[in-house]
Amino acid sequence: MRFLTALLIGISLISAGCIFNHAEVSFSFDNRSDAPLCFYLSPQDATAGKCNQELKPTAKTRWTPGCAYGPDADEVPLTVVIQTPAGRQLYDRTEECRVWQNSDRTFIIEQRDKDFVVTDSLTETTPAQGR
Repeated sequence: MRFLTALLIGISLISAGCIFNHAEVSFSFDNRSDAPLCFYLSPQDATAGKCNQELKPTAKTRWTPGCAYGPDADEVPLTVVIQTPAGRQLYDRTEECRVWQNSDRTFIIEQRDKDFVVTDSLTETTPAQGR
């Protein structure tokens, strides 16, 4: 009876580990501009206007969002949107969680006159959008 109980507990723990596998990504934002910016996890969040995470001017910020739970959590798409509080979009990219995890996950934001340039670890430079 003890063996059966131990076996059932072991199977339950292994199953729970597969089901509750949690994938997350730790992003680093280096806002070298004098402007406060916002980070969002979706275009819908950005449209709603509530800033998920403020990126303070001339400051570094870390943010660790979760991708999903389950055995394929690393395959779930994760979006990064950076924009000004007024709604000017500077960056928008969606990749699978594992693509972000395998990158440096660092964003450098610079301002040149009225234009912003966002450099990420996946591409050399993404030009500012929504000028």
